[in-house]
Amino acid sequence: MKTDSSRRRSAIFGGSFDPVHRGHLAMARAALEVGGLDRVIFMPAAVSPFKKGTVASGEQRRRMIELSLGDEEMDWAEVSSFELNRPAPSYSWETARYFRESDPETSWFWILGTDQWEQIEKWAEPERLKRDLHFLVFSREGQIVAERPGWRHTAIPFAHPASSTAIRGDINAHRDWLTPGVEAFCEKEGIYFREGTL
Repeated sequence: MKTDSSRRRSAIFGGSFDPVHRGHLAMARAALEVGGLDRVIFMPAAVSPFKKGTVASGEQRRRMIELSLGDEEMDWAEVSSFELNRPAPSYSWETARYFRESDPETSWFWILGTDQWEQIEKWAEPERLKRDLHFLVFSREGQIVAERPGWRHTAIPFAHPASSTAIRGDINAHRDWLTPGVEAFCEKEGIYFREGTL
């Protein structure tokens, strides 16, 4: 997909990452390959406008991403605290504007799933998003990625069983979805474990 070698290609991967798991890492790898990216920036949200909150703190979620990237030697990926350092809630257009203005020579992409893509025109400032970003839309088997006039997107078929919701519900049953560093961090911090389950 890479056509202009003179411009760096970077993607923002936003989400709660509560916790980050192997499915997220696999998505980042697929985006890197299909999108011809140079880097992926994981962006933990302070408080998503569409969610009530997180179990782990912002600093804990940021640290877990750092640990997972180190475990998997993903030196082309990094984590940003931009949204964590701003007043909540997190709005994607503000994040996109910040990165475009700070690095205008880079082509900017945004990683998301089909559920978010279906709602994209209801996000705050959709015209800015349409202008500023190329979307990498991850779809599960059988899902249709809708065409949206004026929006740039690339569909990426993807399947991985890992789920942050399932991990929060029963971390012991899903330890294999976590990298070793994240698993050890959760134990040390007592995150997601119910009393007596360590």
